[in-house]
Amino acid sequence: MLMVIFGAGASYDSSPDFPPPPPQAARQNFGLPAKPDERELAREPWRPPITNELFHDANNKFGDIVQRYPKLHGILNFLRRPRNGSVEQQLELYLDEASADEERKRQLLSVRYYLHDLFRMLSDEWLKHTNGVTNYAILIDQIRHLNTVGEPVCLVSFNYDLLLDRAVFPSENTQPLERHFEGHAMFKVFKPHGSVDWARFTAGPKGTKYVEASHRPGFFEPPPSQGPRLAPQNLIEQAPNLSDEYVRANATDAHQIYNYNWPIVPAIAIPVQTKTENFFEWPDSHRKYLEELLPDVKKILIIGWRGKEAHFLNLLQENLPKGGLTQLTHLQVVGSNSAGANAISQQFIADIRRYVKKEDLGPTQGGFTSFVQQGSVEFLFKE
Repeated sequence: MLMVIFGAGASYDSSPDFPPPPPQAARQNFGLPAKPDERELAREPWRPPITNELFHDANNKFGDIVQRYPKLHGILNFLRRPRNGSVEQQLELYLDEASADEERKRQLLSVRYYLHDLFRMLSDEWLKHTNGVTNYAILIDQIRHLNTVGEPVCLVSFNYDLLLDRAVFPSENTQPLERHFEGHAMFKVFKPHGSVDWARFTAGPKGTKYVEASHRPGFFEPPPSQGPRLAPQNLIEQAPNLSDEYVRANATDAHQIYNYNWPIVPAIAIPVQTKTENFFEWPDSHRKYLEELLPDVKKILIIGWRGKEAHFLNLLQENLPKGGLTQLTHLQVVGSNSAGANAISQQFIADIRRYVKKEDLGPTQGGFTSFVQQGSVEFLFKE
């Protein structure tokens, strides 16, 4: 069985027609950089960012989102210019402080809402500017064609956006999250850090029982709440605890947030790096299903993922096949350059503590775009 892991670099380099611009320093080596045309100026602000750029707004497109969540204002400067090396480390510091600081809890909930609104907007705009022609769509078709035995393919995305989802489900997966994996016979999409079309119920009083909704068989929600429905700003002010119940919904759309008996918040994980506690943001049934599939995974493809999520690496280490002929047969890593891809590959092998029979670094340059254009995924289907 094949598992593909996507990180922020995959969405950043997700268009075959519009690869990422070269670094500014490279463009300035000889004379002045070329003046971008109007189409590039209209398109580039919507390119999904890499992690360290999550809170930047060089093109002044996201000011409305920032203004929407004033609790974010006190920490935004340090999320743009982290004092502790990376944005994940800065957020990890705030998470540690939140245990004794109620305002930190409100700020971190604002981060969830900010990331939700940002990636909801980016998903729509980037797909519009690329006309839906993405490297995700190309890769999905290449795997479909090569996977002649028709076995399940695990697609694990750490991205909140909907680019992979739209490639697998062009007409949208409308299945409830409890039946999420029935949406496609071959491709099973896992999103350990949540998604902009997922939400979580806030926790009700102790002992609250979730019951089947009469108008939606198979869907469970809390009983009708007593009192007014809560808008995002009210929820941020309360900083409520969250339940373990998820629903497929846009948690900031007024037409959706009041459709339920209980308040909902975005199912978006705060990006951290080194914590090993449960920092997943997905239904427990999704985790259990992946754990069922992992012992059969023999081939792994990594695209634009740095392999830094300790909680997910622990999950792989515990559940991937062990010993003898059940070890991994193929590992392929795609990065922006061979040195980076090699470093990720070696660290990943060390972290999961597995032997790999065949290893490949994909294209030496060019990342996701070069990978799909060269058809390099064929490596994973060669015995």
